Amino acid sequence: MMDEKTKEIQDWWDKNPFTLGVATGDYKNRDLVGRVDSEKMDLKFFQEIERRFRKHIGTGSQDLNKPLLSKFMSEDLNGKDVLDIATGSGLFAVSFAERGANVTAIDLTKYAVLETKTNFELRNLKGNIMQMDAQRMTFQDKSFDFVNAWGCLMHMPDTEGAIKEIYRVLRPSGSALAYMYNKSSWPFWFNTILVKGILMGDLIKYKFDITKLTSRYSDGASVGGNMLTKFYRPKDVRVMFKNAGFNKVDVLPLQIDHEPNHWPIRQVPVFKYLPQNVKSWMAKRWGYGLVVRASK
Repeated sequence: MMDEKTKEIQDWWDKNPFTLGVATGDYKNRDLVGRVDSEKMDLKFFQEIERRFRKHIGTGSQDLNKPLLSKFMSEDLNGKDVLDIATGSGLFAVSFAERGANVTAIDLTKYAVLETKTNFELRNLKGNIMQMDAQRMTFQDKSFDFVNAWGCLMHMPDTEGAIKEIYRVLRPSGSALAYMYNKSSWPFWFNTILVKGILMGDLIKYKFDITKLTSRYSDGASVGGNMLTKFYRPKDVRVMFKNAGFNKVDVLPLQIDHEPNHWPIRQVPVFKYLPQNVKSWMAKRWGYGLVVRASK
């Protein structure tokens, strides 16, 4: 039985899927969410999502013309059993399948399952794609060699439970990759806490509930915010993965060198005039996202 909060989250993401602005035709919209009818899900639609990830989001994740997320993955996926959690449009699941993996992809929403199935069919790829709650997976223990949980754990009510589930379904030699939001980042402290929370008074509005504030001003900000977004310090993420049983855990900010071009705030992005080596240093330490690499 799905709990009430997870159902709220499911409903919101079903109405506001993450499509990197392709659905709305506007990448400048920070939310990058939007929904299209199934008949508009052609190959160009999915290729544009990948192009935008590579150009705007993923410059710190893979080199030009290299497989998605390849900077963080040394694994040879050919013939391996791979699980993609919160698959969305199937962006990463497709990449894993093209690398020869036996892909299973799950998502909380029916819309994302439709997206990913369509993406696979258009490319003549095979994959096991289903609707499932990652906090309570129905897979048997030790089912997968690799699990990807990019950009989803911070939106789950039971983040620690989901991490324990990832550990459970991994084989003894398995590894996991995740992306979460960084509580030690410049955008969290300056844009969200200082500007939105203190100067604009929203901390008072939300009765000093930081999670309500971050949920309002992260994914879906222009439509009133999403149901749940949590930010984590690197050391807290490391503890959660260690407590789940993982033997080796690396947690680092995702370094996107152009990210400081939008700092201190997007309306007055004066940091873009700093030397590139300074911006790279800032991005490496105060980037918006955290990359987690964990192995049993």
